[in-house]
Amino acid sequence: MPTLHIVRQNAFTSDDFKQCLQVTRINDIIVFIDDGCYNLSHTLIKTIDSKANISLNIIGKHAQARGIAIDEILYNTINMNDLVQLTLKTSRVITWQ
Repeated sequence: MPTLHIVRQNAFTSDDFKQCLQVTRINDIIVFIDDGCYNLSHTLIKTIDSKANISLNIIGKHAQARGIAIDEILYNTINMNDLVQLTLKTSRVITWQ
């Protein structure tokens, strides 16, 4: 089963996202919440291998509150209820904060 990675910090001020990417495996799920939403514009986001089938998700209201536009082709916009469902569908959850 995949791991759910919840990224709460932005890579402009923290190494959390970089560390997350170092342990992320095929079919894992990443959710950007809070200031983690800023990672959509960080260069680290481009290092994710599309062949790894990593699901990239963002809490829509958190991005909206920060004025971040979401590319619906690259990222899944979800809400907090969706996040709860993801915690039930994965074998473990790691919060990066």
